[in-house]
Amino acid sequence: MAIFVLIPLLPLLACLTLVLGGRRWGESSHRVGIPAISLSFGLSILAFLEVVNHGPFSLSLYRLFESGSLAIDINVYVDQLTVLLLLLVTGVSTIVHVYSSRYMIGDPRYNRFFAVIALFTFSMVLLVMSGNLLMLLVCWEVMGICSYLLISHWAQRSSACRAATKAFLVNAIADVGLSFGIILTFFTFKTLDIQTILARAESMQDYTVNILGWIGVDLHIYPVPLIPFFLFIGAMGKSAQMPFHVWLPFAMEAPTPVSALIHAATMVNAGPFLLCRLSPLLVLSPYAMTFIAVIGLLTALFAAIVSLTQTDIKKILAYSTISQIGFMMMTCGLGAFVVAIFHLLAHGCYKAFFFLSTGNALRSVEPAHGHKHNSQHLPQNRGTLYGGALLLACLPPFLLFSGPYERMWGVLGFTSAKIGFWVIGLITIFVTAMYLFRSITSLFSQGPHISWPTSGSQARESHALQPRFVNGSILCGLILGTVLLGGILAMFWTWFANFLTPALSLPRLVPHEETTETNFSVWILVPIGVAIAGWAFAYLTSTQVQPQRPKSDPRSWQTSLYVLFWNKCYFDEIYDAYIVTPTLRFANWLWRIIDMNIIDKSIHSIASYSVLFAQWLWRVVDIKGIDRIVIGIGEESVGLSRWLWRVVDISWLEQKVGQVGKQADTAGQLLQEAEPRTIQHQLLVMILWLVLATGILYILV
Repeated sequence: MAIFVLIPLLPLLACLTLVLGGRRWGESSHRVGIPAISLSFGLSILAFLEVVNHGPFSLSLYRLFESGSLAIDINVYVDQLTVLLLLLVTGVSTIVHVYSSRYMIGDPRYNRFFAVIALFTFSMVLLVMSGNLLMLLVCWEVMGICSYLLISHWAQRSSACRAATKAFLVNAIADVGLSFGIILTFFTFKTLDIQTILARAESMQDYTVNILGWIGVDLHIYPVPLIPFFLFIGAMGKSAQMPFHVWLPFAMEAPTPVSALIHAATMVNAGPFLLCRLSPLLVLSPYAMTFIAVIGLLTALFAAIVSLTQTDIKKILAYSTISQIGFMMMTCGLGAFVVAIFHLLAHGCYKAFFFLSTGNALRSVEPAHGHKHNSQHLPQNRGTLYGGALLLACLPPFLLFSGPYERMWGVLGFTSAKIGFWVIGLITIFVTAMYLFRSITSLFSQGPHISWPTSGSQARESHALQPRFVNGSILCGLILGTVLLGGILAMFWTWFANFLTPALSLPRLVPHEETTETNFSVWILVPIGVAIAGWAFAYLTSTQVQPQRPKSDPRSWQTSLYVLFWNKCYFDEIYDAYIVTPTLRFANWLWRIIDMNIIDKSIHSIASYSVLFAQWLWRVVDIKGIDRIVIGIGEESVGLSRWLWRVVDISWLEQKVGQVGKQADTAGQLLQEAEPRTIQHQLLVMILWLVLATGILYILV
């Protein structure tokens, strides 16, 4: 088990090696980072297999603090939820390191970049493995510092510096809520160990805390339902939820590998992970869950609409991430924690691929030379295309409502999760049917662009038959592939729900074996009907004749609404006008009034009065006091010496001094004569003692 400590330790060692080595590593820094992260990923796979075979385990590394009954250990806890996040974080980080080794060539801060992303990976890995809230908070803050360093990597650009400052300040404000939630958790449970807190959570629902007792005021609150609110505030900042979402679009100022790491593996995933890790505590507060679901839904809808109005690919990706994280938060608020983790893993893999391949994707969608799509061409085999689109549109209802995927929502027994599943599932099926109809009819309207061998009537017959044959073959292959993919996903969803459920130990909920199953034969007709309705709506809107519309009025509500979302609902402008600018003005006022007029003047006054006081001390105490006393003592000493010289007989003193000198000479001569004998005597005594000690040691040995 101890080998799994290397999972977070290897990225940390890579960071320390690059930092201590300095610029000597140069553009060879990736040779330290890539092997370390790759080994960490390999150990994560071993940890996954260990948990699958033997269940969760914990490792205590070091006793950090102990006072009375309170003991805080640096320990890691690895369960089903942890290993899934470890695979995502270390896997994506490995790919990002490899990608960065070529992407960052020529960068003057090459060594610094790899050192920081290694530290970034270490903080996220240790966060998901944290066994207590103190370690989690430390890793949470280290991630914030690393995000600041990475976003401002190209510090020569003022936009990157402003983006890094915005990200740091927004997360710092949200982290105040997380810190207060952890403090309240400690006062409630008297421990910071996560598993102990989750085990005691249900029994502590009626416990009250007097939060103002230290000032003698009685204000008792129920902390258990209140703690999730504060913890979610911290999650809102890291995961860019409204109104703390404004930092993520500007984080695109960082290099592309950093964006992939932040959006796919670290930072934004910390919020959903925190909610799922503390899910037994979260479900004890229905109001907090409702608040989380509402914030997640509003963020998802807002960011999705904003992403549709943006023209910058980076802004589109940023708001897409915000929207997807919002859906994860909403599913956590509904109680579908298994779906939230599945969504988190799928989105992380997809977003990492999308960020790292954005450049290639943009080049691949450039139009072919001299080839233009003729939108006026109408296919002769519309019935085949429409029928294929209808058949494909009817497959998602079976895929989503046939049992395995629904069980991921209802495995924990939340009624709100089942309602949310039906609402989101039906909306998804309706929209999917529309997009499938439009995509298939537009994709196969002309058939594939293939060069056929043409010669006379055979060529004409070939051209007449090939598009229909090819379209039908491709549709059949697409339908068959969808069915096979659906079967694979159904088996995977069943395994995933069974694997992850033990990590979400919710004692009050009904076990998934006792949940009532939906009647397949009756209720499956509802999603099928919604799919057919979506197909019919797309069919009607695509075949009806559209009249020529006049130019849009810039004063119309559609234009105003589009401009509103194109400007991101003016969140940044509102913050700048009502928070940033007033804060700067208030700080400027404090500087002018408090600092210059009060503090500076006070210091100047103190200095001036100190000089005056020193002058007074010099004139009064030194000159008039100390100097006069010293002069007086000196004059009196001179007078005394003169009196002694006059009164005492000088010759008598000289006689006494002569006698003392003669006696001293006599004593010196006697000592000089006795000295050799004394030294010889002492040497003889020492030799005898040494002989005696040697004999005793010889006898004893």
